[in-house]
Amino acid sequence: MSRIIGFDPIVHGNDRILILGSMPSVESLHQDFYYANKTNRFWPMLSKIYGVETDTRMQRLALLKREKIALWDVCHSCVRPGSADSAIRDVRLNPIQEVLETNSSIQKILCNGKTSERLLKSLDLFVPVVSCPSTSAANARWRLEDLVEIYRKELLENG
Repeated sequence: MSRIIGFDPIVHGNDRILILGSMPSVESLHQDFYYANKTNRFWPMLSKIYGVETDTRMQRLALLKREKIALWDVCHSCVRPGSADSAIRDVRLNPIQEVLETNSSIQKILCNGKTSERLLKSLDLFVPVVSCPSTSAANARWRLEDLVEIYRKELLENG
C-alpha cells in the first residue's frame, strides 16, 4: 500500500484559530481541497455558524481568511486504505509547532475528531487544544445542529 500525503496548511498570518483534522479523505485528495466530500459536514457547519455560502472553493477560502481561521491536518503522510481514520497507519506528523511559531496570533487549536486529538497529544504545544466531534458523516452520532452548537461556542468565544 502506498503512502498518501496531505495538503499544505491554509494560513493567513493573522489567524486566531487553527482547525486540525487527521488526514484528507480519498475524495478530498482527489479534489485537492479540504473536506471536499459532499457528505462531510465541515463546510455546511461553518456556513451555518457564519451565515454565508460555502459552496465554492473561493467562498470557503474567503470565509477562512475573513474569520481568521487556519486549516490543516495533524498527519503529513500515512498509509491508509480508504478514508477511515481507524485505518491510518505509519503516521508522519506535520510540523504543527512551526506553524504556531510563525503564526503567533493563533490562540487555540480545535481538533476535528478524536484521531487528530490523539495524534496531537504527542506534541508539546503552547496553545490550548480543544477536542470537537468529527464532522465526518461516519460520525453519525452528532447531527449537523449539534456540530454547529459545539463549534460555534469554540469559534466565536473571545472573537
